Amino acid sequence: MLKKFLPVLMIVLLGGCAETPDRLCPLVTLSRENSRLIQKVNYQDDFEVEFKGYEGYCFYDKRVNREKARITPIFVVTKLRKTDESDVHFSWFTETLKGPPEYLGRRDYFVGTALPQGVRSKEFRGQPVELKIPDYMKYEFEINAGLNLSKEEKKYNRRIFDVDFEYYEGSPQPEKPAVKLKVYPQEVYEDGTPVDVKYYQPAPQEQNGCFSCD
Repeated sequence: MLKKFLPVLMIVLLGGCAETPDRLCPLVTLSRENSRLIQKVNYQDDFEVEFKGYEGYCFYDKRVNREKARITPIFVVTKLRKTDESDVHFSWFTETLKGPPEYLGRRDYFVGTALPQGVRSKEFRGQPVELKIPDYMKYEFEINAGLNLSKEEKKYNRRIFDVDFEYYEGSPQPEKPAVKLKVYPQEVYEDGTPVDVKYYQPAPQEQNGCFSCD
């Protein structure tokens, strides 16, 4: 009973198997600001780390008589320039802010991987993590997740990825200026033609539960 989801722009990740699409567990949210990280070496961009999505489900742990969520993060690491560096290390977090006090808090997880010679980019899964969740509100208990970024890295992200958005309330709404989102790094074919940007949509939901989720 496993669901896999991939984020789009302002990312709200919903995973799990449930009776209806509106009742999913776990409920995981990833903001766009914390979904990408550029690692620098000697003031040059070496690697891009992307928190692409996750696989997850909820279950009852009989060993401790607790409802739990199991989350497996999905990352993409891309080498941005020719370099002898191959090892990539970073960390990500889960944080719960609303709910019973005993279920709230933040946890950090460390990840390490390597890009072999000749490999420019790879997708991989991090180690799964388990979080206890309140059984009476497991479909509403929100888990925030993202990459750990320093203030300088967040500032750099805003400049590279245009992650700042303005939201308006009421009607009518003021017209927003046209903004082209930057794609970094820009990939091109051999003839110099830019590669089209691909966005990933969430996987289709099973309305009556699921038995085999890819």
